[in-house]
Amino acid sequence: MNTHLQEELNINNQNKDLKELGLDSLASIELLLEIEEAYEIIFPDELLTEDTFSSSRNLWSIVSKLKGE
Repeated sequence: MNTHLQEELNINNQNKDLKELGLDSLASIELLLEIEEAYEIIFPDELLTEDTFSSSRNLWSIVSKLKGE
């Protein structure tokens, strides 16, 4: 995920808004595609919201749910 951010993601800022860390709309799409491929999941349309990409904690929580973990 850090390759899509201007500021490095770490344990201290996992709740910080990803936009504040430099994730723009194009990077969000690239990140989404990489996550779908890496974890063999598909984000349903109803999860393609700003809230999903609001923080890394929120995003990984959704990935875990989609993986059934």
